[in-house]
Amino acid sequence: MKNMFKTLLAIFSSLVISTSAFAGGLSVSGSAEATYIIGGTDDSNSKGLGISNEISFTASGEFGNGYTWAYKMSLDEGSTIANDDTTLVMGLADLGNAAVCISDCGLSTELSYGVGAYGVGSDVVNTGSIKMGSLDVSNYNNVQYHTPAGLLPFGIAAKVAYVPNTAAAKGSSSKEGNTIETTLNADGVATTAGVGQDASMYQLTAAPIDGLSVGASYFRADGSTATSQQAEGGSAFAKYAVGPVVIGYARDAIAPSFSQTTGTAANQLYETTAYGIQFAVNEDFTVSYNNEKSKLTTTEGVDVGDTTATKTRIEATVDTYQVAYNIGGATLALVKSEADNAGYKTNKEVSATLISLKMAF
Repeated sequence: MKNMFKTLLAIFSSLVISTSAFAGGLSVSGSAEATYIIGGTDDSNSKGLGISNEISFTASGEFGNGYTWAYKMSLDEGSTIANDDTTLVMGLADLGNAAVCISDCGLSTELSYGVGAYGVGSDVVNTGSIKMGSLDVSNYNNVQYHTPAGLLPFGIAAKVAYVPNTAAAKGSSSKEGNTIETTLNADGVATTAGVGQDASMYQLTAAPIDGLSVGASYFRADGSTATSQQAEGGSAFAKYAVGPVVIGYARDAIAPSFSQTTGTAANQLYETTAYGIQFAVNEDFTVSYNNEKSKLTTTEGVDVGDTTATKTRIEATVDTYQVAYNIGGATLALVKSEADNAGYKTNKEVSATLISLKMAF
């Protein structure tokens, strides 16, 4: 894996050194969204009003040998630095694409089942605080390779990514170094400092028949000082669209890295099943329903690596109802989300209502 990506980096270098590049145009796109939320992950009676924004600056060009390049830098309301998502993609014609991604280019397929009038499931308003697909290379600085379109039958496409260091140095400029870190929790965040980790991720998708798309992804981190479990996760999905109806199904699993300590419970595994159905009443009006069930398994042992550890399981459930109406270049949406055992806490019920007005530009 490491040797393969050294080869990719060598290809990048040779292209930059030996090939003349032609300048391309610069464009700006994005969206602005005003939201009003009643309820949330902690208090079903809370209220919030806000305006978010997502802006992407893109540029592209081509080399004299027919290869192309594309650059993207994104700004969003969650960024505390000048820019947080940056991508440089080299189009290698019949050889596919190679990319360098700074906290971008996610490969997780947990939301690819694609059902949601406004957004996919509880990714819109996550009242249940469930863990789904959070182990992803988009959390880190990574390099990727994508197979060319049309190379394989049934629309099969493969992508592979390598993270040289899981220190998520978002917004890294050229020649930026990374710190070191050790264990990753279920959100892919380092919890302690120590030996540096690297990670790899794989994605495979296909469209075997009209209207049907399927796929899977897998993430694995290595080099951690965690003694009980290294971080890994994976997801699979199926989505079928026929006429105005879209149905989807997904399975997701996350195993955060941890070291078992005496008398202390550790989160060992998150398993989530999601399904949904979406119906377009007409070209402007769409409704949808999603159900997600997520099970957390915790383990408590007498000592590190204890095979007789006590395991406890709790299941959180989230139901999401959505309505969206397009008005010219704007989308007006109403979302209702209800969770049982929210945040994997027994008998905790949380609900939220979201009203959104979103404009794309």
